[in-house]
Amino acid sequence: MSIIKSKRYIKKVALIGDSAVGKTSLIRRFVIDVFDDKYIATVGAKVSKRDLEYKLSDKTVYLTLMLWDILGQKDYKKMRTQGLTGAHGVMLVTDLNRPETVQSVQDFWLPEIAEIVPNSPVLFVGNKADLVKESAPTVRLLKEISRKTKMPIVLSSAKTGENVSDTFRKIGELMLESELFDKKAAEPTPESMAQAIDDVVSDFCEQYGDTFRAMEIVEREFTRAKVDVNAPNKDALLMAIEYLSDIERDVHGRDVSEVNKLRRWKMIDEAR
Repeated sequence: MSIIKSKRYIKKVALIGDSAVGKTSLIRRFVIDVFDDKYIATVGAKVSKRDLEYKLSDKTVYLTLMLWDILGQKDYKKMRTQGLTGAHGVMLVTDLNRPETVQSVQDFWLPEIAEIVPNSPVLFVGNKADLVKESAPTVRLLKEISRKTKMPIVLSSAKTGENVSDTFRKIGELMLESELFDKKAAEPTPESMAQAIDDVVSDFCEQYGDTFRAMEIVEREFTRAKVDVNAPNKDALLMAIEYLSDIERDVHGRDVSEVNKLRRWKMIDEAR
């Protein structure tokens, strides 16, 4: 009997688009917020999370979506950049009842995505589909942009719930495709350094218990250890793990923090 393996990922998803297109309403339809309902002043974003499960042929994947509802006002460039930076996937939301929000997809939002997160998968979301017909000019335009850019599209309604769950599952699938299937050319080798970092971060978040707070700690301690995730250095990563262990010692005690530290050291040490 074959053993089905499991894998856990934590991915940042940025919801962007013009103001009042329904980004917040989509998230509220999809997830019960566990964080403060106010926007985080320093980054102009509100963060929520939701766990999803995907059953693949050879494994079960557990995916935690960290959903960043990013400020839509176009004047706040720096705050938007902070919120969008590091996103593993982008949901570009439009209001199908307002043509200008669809036009700004190609005039404003796609260039910004290309500048800040050029390699992240993008999903077009035509929201408020309950207010328009399939033949509406806005629907036709968004589908045409989707065809030209080869970026997928989902029509949804936060009001009725139509396709809301499918929308978030779709962005999850796009990120997992990038994670699991874009490495086909690679030979079977020890885990990559990027994957090892992902494992360490996921493990710390799971052990810590509060994913949002844990991600803040990871970002702070990685910065303190001078970790460059684009060009990771093992010594810096091991130092970051040491810092994370110090945090855990106050939460779980010395014995647990030491076991966790050794396990994470091994993840990094065995990676290429």
